[in-house]
Formats: sequence, structure tokens, C-alpha cells
Amino acid sequence: MAITTQYRRLLTKYAPQPIRSQQDYNRALAQLEELMTPQPEMAESMLIEVLSTLVEAYESRELPLPKVTPAAMLQHLLAERAVRPAELARQTRIPPATISNVLAGRRNISRQNAVRLGDYFGVSPVAFLAVGR
Repeated sequence: MAITTQYRRLLTKYAPQPIRSQQDYNRALAQLEELMTPQPEMAESMLIEVLSTLVEAYESRELPLPKVTPAAMLQHLLAERAVRPAELARQTRIPPATISNVLAGRRNISRQNAVRLGDYFGVSPVAFLAVGR
């Protein structure tokens, strides 16, 4: 069966539409959950992309993330994981003085260190960069 035909069938079944309420949002999330498989076919991947775009638009409008400085994010992750700055420095090979200065707000986090911190904490390096803040 052609991808176009499969995609049309999925569109008919799922009928994606703008998300304007919590109920619409919950429905779209349930649909995404249903479609998410380890290796979706092309038509399913296309619908996942459409639904994800609708969900992202709703979330950015209705559930905005608070502005958090890179230093505050680092402080939060250290506290959440019960890790001391000295241990973080040892594990990431970031100089202890650099970590102290970041936590004190005296310096920003470099891109290289953001990657190291992202790897260590399992989060996107963007969380540690002062981009658009």
C-alpha cells in the first residue's frame, strides 16, 4: 500500500485538529501514545510529526516553561541528585573554580561545559546555556 494511502487512512482515523482545550490536549497525547512504536512506518511517522507539532503549539501557549538561568538549573540538578560541586567537577573534568563561579553567577557556562553537564545529568546542553534568557 502506498504511503499516501496509508497516511490518508490514518488522517481519517485520528482526524488531527487544533488543540484548544485540555480535553483536546489529552486526546492528542493519547493518540501520540497509541502511535508511538519503536519503528513506526513512514505514514505513522508523518502523523506523529503533525500531532507533535499541534501538542507543542498548545504547550508553548498554555503551559509555558518558566525562565530559569543556567546557574539555577545547575543548582537544581545538583540538589536533586544530591551531588556536591566537587564531585561534579571530578566527574565532568570541569575545574571546580568554574563550577563555583557559575553557581555564584559570576560567569556563564561555555558550550563545551554545557555538553559535559548535559551528558552528566542526562539533559539537553541547551538547559545550561544563556540563550534567549
